[in-house]
Amino acid sequence: MIENKNFAQRLKLIRSTLGFKQKDFAQKLQVSGPTLSEIEKGKYKPGHDFFYNIATEFKVNLYYLIFGEGDMFLDPTNALLNSSDEFVVNRKEVNDFLWFFKKSKIIQYLILGHFRTIMLQEKDAIEKEINEESN
Repeated sequence: MIENKNFAQRLKLIRSTLGFKQKDFAQKLQVSGPTLSEIEKGKYKPGHDFFYNIATEFKVNLYYLIFGEGDMFLDPTNALLNSSDEFVVNRKEVNDFLWFFKKSKIIQYLILGHFRTIMLQEKDAIEKEINEESN
């Protein structure tokens, strides 16, 4: 799993958390694919427009992105709702799930309990899948 050591790694982690491939994420942020690749490698520093776009499009917490402190998103469920179009199947169900998850503490408790169980049982396979998809 990627550690939150520097800006480039945090940006890549944000992209993978949102479920985007580099090309699609770059398009949403209005930068070229090669530019995003250079930013994620730490070879290029983005400008004001990049930060504005990532904050408004995905509700990324800029303090987290720049300094590595705080939550990744200002409102994690809103960030997922914004990216729900990227889910290939069951978009309505994904939106319904995210809405209920945001609103209901019972749903949060139950889902997070199941999530913990799945992560303990399938952590290696899940991380492998995420790493393959983010490349």
